[in-house]
Amino acid sequence: MPTDPREGGREVAGAPGSPGDPDGHHEEGRPVVVLSAAAALLAGALSSLQSRANGTLAHAFASPVDASLWSFGSGWVVLLAALVVLPGPRRALREVVGAVRSGRLPWWQTLGGLSGGFFVAVQTNAVPVLGVALFTIAIVGGQTTNALLVDRLGIGPAGHVPVTLGRVLAGLTTFVGVGVAASARSGSGGADGIPLLPVALTVLAGAAIALQQALNGRVNRVSGDVVVTSTINFTWGLGLLLGWAGLLLARGGLRAPATWDLPWWAYVGGLIGIVYVAIGAVVVHHLGVLVATLMTLTGQLVSAVLVDLLDPAARSHVGPQLLAGVVITLGAAVGAGVAAQRANRVAR
Repeated sequence: MPTDPREGGREVAGAPGSPGDPDGHHEEGRPVVVLSAAAALLAGALSSLQSRANGTLAHAFASPVDASLWSFGSGWVVLLAALVVLPGPRRALREVVGAVRSGRLPWWQTLGGLSGGFFVAVQTNAVPVLGVALFTIAIVGGQTTNALLVDRLGIGPAGHVPVTLGRVLAGLTTFVGVGVAASARSGSGGADGIPLLPVALTVLAGAAIALQQALNGRVNRVSGDVVVTSTINFTWGLGLLLGWAGLLLARGGLRAPATWDLPWWAYVGGLIGIVYVAIGAVVVHHLGVLVATLMTLTGQLVSAVLVDLLDPAARSHVGPQLLAGVVITLGAAVGAGVAAQRANRVAR
């Protein structure tokens, strides 16, 4: 059952998705819905900006691991400061610790940040190679497809969600979009061909994000506080990245950043990550998971193309075939949402 931060993280009957609200939603005024939808679009756009920031950092540092550590580490420091200063998050953290100790929240459900750490590690390696647009298309493909498995296993806070033929077809169609976009790069990339490994790793990172969202939803249901949920997420992710850095150090492959002379926006990836998580945790209560996800994906795909168009170095990556990949992938994501909505109506 979801929680209310004002109740110290205790479960609140009748909240969206709880037994008191079997439809998983409640009536909202039009201004609240419109503002929430706009915020979800903004969250998607910010995700693409984070990809550009972290990719720029990795290229300038000449070290993806350094860029990943900066992104996750800077966000973790900000969240830790908020946890120390604000009493509400400290109470919520005690609630989570108590839930894990009592077994009410299985310990493995707090590990969503490992998926986030993997995502940022792939992001800092792949964006300089793929560009933001193709990277985002591959992320959406993996995220939409793995959501089927996450729903089937009931990992998320909504529990088991029916997996219908329509959702399966929509998930498979996302890979058509990824293939169309990747083959566009093959046609414009000369001897380089299709960057298969970065695309494959990015699809896996998207799949990891679907798992991360489900696990963070479980944690947030107990904590009722986005600062605590984000802090736990960033802690595990940072731990994974430190392990990566440790392995490189042992092999003599860890080096200092090549330069710190970068525009200010290249350093804000961690802060963008915090805002992204916070927006998602708030708008889902007003829009529901389905609409919030579709709005976020729309913001991601559209802004990813705009970011590449505004970057002279990446502008050549954007052509009719890549845009067709965007349209196919977005259409598949919308199709998956419509199929899920129909399944929910049948279930009710």
